[in-house]
Amino acid sequence: MTLSLDRVAKAMEEIDRFANPSSERYGRLLNWQNPPDPFWHYGIGLSDTHIFDTGRGLCSFERLDAKLVIGVDHLVFTPEQTIERLKHALHVFADWNYSLTGWNCEHLGRLIATDQPRCYQSKTIWWLCNMTIEGDHKTARQLFRDYLAKVEPSLVR
Repeated sequence: MTLSLDRVAKAMEEIDRFANPSSERYGRLLNWQNPPDPFWHYGIGLSDTHIFDTGRGLCSFERLDAKLVIGVDHLVFTPEQTIERLKHALHVFADWNYSLTGWNCEHLGRLIATDQPRCYQSKTIWWLCNMTIEGDHKTARQLFRDYLAKVEPSLVR
């Protein structure tokens, strides 16, 4: 998942290019499956056609069948704030290593959209990873909040 500064800049350009604020999916936490893969994948909606993959790819891609994640509406930021948080997250987590259990697309997507770096899919093995019993990554939230407090305090709850 490590991104160079050039790759971070390209990813931010993609976000701006594909973003459509009039889309219902814009700035919302989305998930989808890739059968026969049993896992849910997560990302941030950019438009009716594009998603930013918060997983291994850390890039924009086209996907029409992704769904809005339910049950997070009371936690989410405005879509505009979520998109800005996404851009900042690229800088903060560019050098973090992706793993299915310890730091994955669900952790990052939920952190960006809800301020909770939680993974429900791997919380049953929380003791094997750097997670709390609830499935939250132990350090990601504070690291991200500290960064945002310095550069864009309005994006911190």
